[in-house]
Amino acid sequence: MLTTFSIFWILNVFYQVISTFFVYGIHLCESSYPALIREWIWLLFLFVILILWYKKFKPYWKHWKKTWIAFIILIIVSVLFSLLKDATLSNMFIWIKYGFRWTFILISASFFGYVISEKWQKSKLIQILPRVLVWIVWLWFLWQWAKLLRPDFFYSLGYGGLDDYSYGENPPIYYLTWYEWTLRWQGFFSWPNNYWYFLVAFLPFVWRFFMNKIKKKEDTILSILVLTIWMSWMVATLSRAVLVWMVIVFVALYWKQLKSKKRWLLRWGIWLLVALVILSVLKRESTVWHITSKLSTIPEVISEPLWHGLWSSWPAIHYEWKYLPENYFLQIMLDIGTVWFLVRTFMLMCLLLIQYNVNRLNKWKLTNEEEYQFQILYKLQIWFFALFIMWLFLHVFEDSMVNYLFFTIYGIVLGSLSTRLKGNLSWKEVLGQNKNGR
Repeated sequence: MLTTFSIFWILNVFYQVISTFFVYGIHLCESSYPALIREWIWLLFLFVILILWYKKFKPYWKHWKKTWIAFIILIIVSVLFSLLKDATLSNMFIWIKYGFRWTFILISASFFGYVISEKWQKSKLIQILPRVLVWIVWLWFLWQWAKLLRPDFFYSLGYGGLDDYSYGENPPIYYLTWYEWTLRWQGFFSWPNNYWYFLVAFLPFVWRFFMNKIKKKEDTILSILVLTIWMSWMVATLSRAVLVWMVIVFVALYWKQLKSKKRWLLRWGIWLLVALVILSVLKRESTVWHITSKLSTIPEVISEPLWHGLWSSWPAIHYEWKYLPENYFLQIMLDIGTVWFLVRTFMLMCLLLIQYNVNRLNKWKLTNEEEYQFQILYKLQIWFFALFIMWLFLHVFEDSMVNYLFFTIYGIVLGSLSTRLKGNLSWKEVLGQNKNGR
């Protein structure tokens, strides 16, 4: 099963290239088919796992049932209420796929991690992952330059010309911005935002891995080169969001050290603010659009606090849409209502409670493999929590490639470690511990 998962994971690295070739290169299928096939492959994979390891479902369910129940109720109610709002099934499916997919991938991968925990701990896959990620990004780097040197070859694969990205059309060979001469890097993705989303998602993971090598004086020059280029590629996407997100990640990574350096934080905070202002002025049309979108949707949330329907906002923007709030929380409240937004919040709280209980295992005597997994989980959590902050500035933006590449690893590691859970703290006990300083 680990081999099957590895193949599926690697194929997701090439998903955009594969789908572009089959949809726009040889016109074998419609644009929605590759995504649907991939979703069904993942569901089939989970079904086979459930059949093979059905005996482990009961102990797994003991720890994960609240998260699953809240998730299932949320989906059912969302669909039922949206039908009352005359939403089409296609729009509801698209919204669920984008709005809830990362949650489903994470919690379903947790079951896979739970049932193969022993094999996963003995496997070397997780230990070679940082190197795999670096090789993948190097491959994307070569891909970028190949587009410039041999554009005709890429046109034959189904790529379009130099242009902005438009849904349902050939992905551009290079994404243009500003005055139609600035090329933004996009790797294997259809547009730059997806690319930096991947780079930031795995930044804590890659950064800590190679920084440890530098501290141990192992492959020092190579490690510095890798980290410098990784950061350069993020900048090459020319996105304001990646700059903010990168800062959030580094503050989370070095929070203990930074707490005692307030002047240093203030100085760099001013430089960051200046950089953001300059970028916002250069991209003033986009800046005005983001601000206007957020402010204009707040009255809509207030006017209908119970429900607008799953068809109301992006990603139904590709079909029949009304709002693009550029804020994840506003978007959820628009589409599923304020009441069910609270249900979704409860579901996330259950997920965070599992992680809190797993983190407590650090006090126990663990195997070397489990301790290594804890280090991996910590690095993945840094980005996950940074994502909550970035949702203030972004609408539901979860690229499917990144979802499968990141949240499958996250879910497997979390699920694997949750096999060690015996007693669980409730939120009341958690808050009580924090209040008492224990």
